[in-house]
Amino acid sequence: MKILIPGLVNNIQLKRLASEGKTRGHSVEGCYASDLVVYVDGRNFTPIVPGKDLKSFDLVYLMVSKRRWEWYCAVSYLHEKYKTVVINQKIVDPKYQFFLTPLSDYFRQYEEKVAFPKSAVIYSSKMFDLVENMFEYPLVLKPVLGRKGKSVYKVENKEELVVRTNEILEDSLAVVVREFIPNDGDIRVFTVGYRAIGAMKRIPPEEDFRSNISVGGRGEKFDLEKNSEVRKLAEKASFITRTEVAGVDIIIDKLSGKCYVLEVNPSPQFEGLEKYTGVNAAMEIIKYFEKIYLDSGGNKIK
Repeated sequence: MKILIPGLVNNIQLKRLASEGKTRGHSVEGCYASDLVVYVDGRNFTPIVPGKDLKSFDLVYLMVSKRRWEWYCAVSYLHEKYKTVVINQKIVDPKYQFFLTPLSDYFRQYEEKVAFPKSAVIYSSKMFDLVENMFEYPLVLKPVLGRKGKSVYKVENKEELVVRTNEILEDSLAVVVREFIPNDGDIRVFTVGYRAIGAMKRIPPEEDFRSNISVGGRGEKFDLEKNSEVRKLAEKASFITRTEVAGVDIIIDKLSGKCYVLEVNPSPQFEGLEKYTGVNAAMEIIKYFEKIYLDSGGNKIK
């Protein structure tokens, strides 16, 4: 099987996937998100990545943050025209339309009664007064398509709300406003094929509320066998959002003990998971790619 992973080039995750893929007879390549070119005229719609024949790839797994929607369009074409297998399913599932907003995921969580923090998505600073009446301080603000805890803020009053929202809107199409839930860290559950393969608790550094490893948080193994509620919630969240390879972030209210889904990340980093839990996430992903490829009618894999 020939696999392309847009968004990964010369980093540890691509090397791990390429290494595990090679042991099972597969070729794994990466490219930059910005390598994409699409030629269009009255008769042609042609996605291009220099040096690669896109139609020759059996499976594409998107790890892009920038150019996400352009890649969604390009791989949807490859899926329809050449039967290319695309991960995640939400990209090509006609029952799951993707939009430039997290509202599609929030809507499905609402429909399926999956608990998540009270939230509002705003597109203009004119909405401050309305939003402020919906919540109590402190609030958490983040860009609609944020990654790695960047530009995520905890605000204590309206002055901070105005300043931080305007700051985020300079680079983002929208801002997510959320209630703050007291906690001692969050839990990143890694699911593959809607099944939890491992989890780690991420503990924030001193004087920061963000738990992301990329901003200084530390990780430790989280036992899903002893915490079946967390496992079930993560698996359900990944399934209803059609995110086959997902990093589901869950928070537990330290006052009530209730679990909430913070985010279903469609392009999760797994370096920390492998480091802190010993789970071979790269191999689990490759094995799932094999399964979904064969299920799609692909050639027999040796």
